[in-house]
Amino acid sequence: MTDFSLDDCKRFPENCKAFLDNVKSSDPEMAAILEANWSKLLAVVCDGERDTKARTTFNEAIAAALDDRLVKDAEAESD
Repeated sequence: MTDFSLDDCKRFPENCKAFLDNVKSSDPEMAAILEANWSKLLAVVCDGERDTKARTTFNEAIAAALDDRLVKDAEAESD
């Protein structure tokens, strides 16, 4: 776990970039998954709206990306 925290003085996009940069330093593969699906996450917090459908879409995309990663890891081990 890192000691990352959001900066109240920064705008949301700046905090997002700082968060991704922090994740990249500790887990580049996970950061790539988050970055690839970031637009789905932004739909959740756009204008402060908490959209359950957008949150579900983001969660499903992340779960699918993690499943794909597990399959690739298993295939690499079997080769």
